[in-house]
Amino acid sequence: MAVDPRFYRPAGTLYAKDIAGELHGELTGNPVCEAVDVASASAPSAGALVFADAAKLPDALAAHAGVIIGNAGALQDAVLHPQAAFIAVRHPKAAFAAIASRVVAPRENAPGRAIHPSAVIAPDAVVCAGACVGEGARIGANCHIGPNAVIGTGVEIGDGTRVSACAVIGFAVIGRNCRIGPGSVIGEAGFGLAPGPSGLVELPHYGRVILGDDVRVGANCTIDRGMFGDTVLRDGVKLDNLCHIAHNVDVGEHTLMAAFAGVSGSVKIGRGAQFGGRVGVVDHVTIGDGVRLAANASPAGNVPPGETWAGQPAQPIRGWLRELAILKRLATPKGRSGGRGGNRDDDKPGG
Repeated sequence: MAVDPRFYRPAGTLYAKDIAGELHGELTGNPVCEAVDVASASAPSAGALVFADAAKLPDALAAHAGVIIGNAGALQDAVLHPQAAFIAVRHPKAAFAAIASRVVAPRENAPGRAIHPSAVIAPDAVVCAGACVGEGARIGANCHIGPNAVIGTGVEIGDGTRVSACAVIGFAVIGRNCRIGPGSVIGEAGFGLAPGPSGLVELPHYGRVILGDDVRVGANCTIDRGMFGDTVLRDGVKLDNLCHIAHNVDVGEHTLMAAFAGVSGSVKIGRGAQFGGRVGVVDHVTIGDGVRLAANASPAGNVPPGETWAGQPAQPIRGWLRELAILKRLATPKGRSGGRGGNRDDDKPGG
């Protein structure tokens, strides 16, 4: 499977002709092409169900993806593999969402079992009262799982890691000597929505969250998994309380974020970056190595390595400070400036 089998399972095989009929789409190619897996159009595989816009369609065609769902007219003169199929619909992402879970589905914790018998727990690990450990989960040596924490199916927890009370971890691989704060949620589906015929549709997410070694996640943080790719926090990353990391974000080694920092989807952050409180980063940008973002900064584009930025939208801090000084001078009445040429009206009595 293109997706991680620890977290996702085959749910069935669908033929292209049946998918096209259900979606009321226009079928081109092999009507009995089988969809046995799901994959991203950027990294498709044979037999996979994928959705592809015009930009990603060449990748899907080159990899001989099985059943491709796309926009009407996107195929045009492109060469479709003889064994593949293309289904043209009006809302390809929503159409993919309607079908994908019948091909590959997430593995869920079995009801009625606090600790699944197939879970592998080191002899010296501590699992407190009320905690749940799912099927096939692995908890390493000297780990501590707090009260009412939930460790999902297939999750791996590295040696020496402590998971605090009421934390929820799913679809994730956690490194060694990590600290997960109380109430934090790791591995929830990202905020992926697409327009459909009857409104917005939630997209299925088949990615993972990967935490390196010595990562600290404060209390009540959220780290989302991607639709296909991984969300990664590399070795030594430190998050304060109440931080949010969206889907497909890659956070470099030893980066730290103060409380209320929020990072939008598909952002790449370099090594040793520092985020002040309430920093907000828009999606699909790159924050370079060693960047420092002042509190409340909101970068709307890439930030070069080693720079310090501030403001909304963020800019190099010296420019931001100059702008503040200019605005302060403009906003100060002349009569209060302490200099010559004050406003004469300010000196008049009464009025």
